[in-house]
Amino acid sequence: MKEVLRNKFLSIRKRYKGRIEDSIKITRRILLLPEFRKSKSVLLYYPYKNEVDIRFLIKHLLKENKRFIFLPKVSNNRIVPVKVDFPVVLKRGFAGIKEPDGIEFPERVIDLVIVPGVAFDYQGYRLGYGGGFYDRFLSNSKAYKVGVAYDFQIVDRLPHGEHDVPVDVIVTPTQTIKPKRRR
Repeated sequence: MKEVLRNKFLSIRKRYKGRIEDSIKITRRILLLPEFRKSKSVLLYYPYKNEVDIRFLIKHLLKENKRFIFLPKVSNNRIVPVKVDFPVVLKRGFAGIKEPDGIEFPERVIDLVIVPGVAFDYQGYRLGYGGGFYDRFLSNSKAYKVGVAYDFQIVDRLPHGEHDVPVDVIVTPTQTIKPKRRR
């Protein structure tokens, strides 16, 4: 079931023409989040395969110079935060995703994580690429978790298991969703 949904949403996302405009709207919404405004250390991601393009947010934060900015690197089958500064230097890493090269930090230093996904549901669960990297990272982190998605990536309910970690909020171009957990 997850694989069918994953392929469906990746196909739609590949053809989606409003990525840039929607990514800018999502960035603006993130900047307004009280939890984001209070954060001191933020783990972002470098966009891959038409994900929400948060490079606008990365550039803004690097100019602002008020927070510690981290990007994920895959090491030993786990995501580890790597601190980045301007200019950001990236290289191809796991699965061809651009990653920083630098000092790795433990997940406990991060107080807010921007989380990509293939799809999200109204309970805060996400569908990723299937490797479990973000779920492993988020399960060990006390950071506030902000999922980012285009509006078409939000569904009523996704299949999830006990290892899946929901986000605290989902930001789309048109809404900020506070998940309601079903029991």
